[in-house]
Amino acid sequence: MPVETKKQAQIYEQLSGIGGALANPHRLKMLQLLTHGERTIDELGQLTEQSLAATSAHVKSLKASHLVSTEKRGRSTFCYLSDARVLELWLRLRDLGEIIVPEIREIMREDFDADTGLSPLTPNDLNTRLKRGRFILLDLRPGAEFEKGHLPRARNIPFDTLETACEHLPRKTPLLVYCRGPFCAAAMEGNQRLRDQSFNSLRLRFSVPEWRAAGLPVEEN
Repeated sequence: MPVETKKQAQIYEQLSGIGGALANPHRLKMLQLLTHGERTIDELGQLTEQSLAATSAHVKSLKASHLVSTEKRGRSTFCYLSDARVLELWLRLRDLGEIIVPEIREIMREDFDADTGLSPLTPNDLNTRLKRGRFILLDLRPGAEFEKGHLPRARNIPFDTLETACEHLPRKTPLLVYCRGPFCAAAMEGNQRLRDQSFNSLRLRFSVPEWRAAGLPVEEN
């Protein structure tokens, strides 16, 4: 068996850098947020409840591992995934965790997938049903995320405005609700609020990243 070369060792070293960048819950949440579109460092800090200094350090680590790129525009630094395959990496890591980590599997089973308002539809199922148009698709994400890309024909009703918007939604038309993915609290709570008010509503287990990963086109406003 040939002896490992220095070049091979360098490859393992660089790959370990990716693993190191992923080995932090705040950085993982940042990656998940960036799968929905670019964010400023300030926005990432607010959404992960981190100081500006801590957020900048996390972004530096993600950038050093080539998972994230940054661009200075005016006074703000914008962050975005360096490659579309980083989105796939996040989804595969998340799915793998659900399969092999008992604690994650149990949380999903008891807290998110036990919801009676969960739709069984996959992205491809929904894509087929879009042609029939016998439902309303609701996107509960903030407007800025919606504008960067959303499921075809979706209406944007940000979670914070849901109570007021309910007054203008038809009660007889089926509703399909989504936000940021399978363990998104806003999607679950928003859907439950609709069901409590007698809307015919179901929550999708996926969002825009999963839709993109399935090779399906998104709409942009």
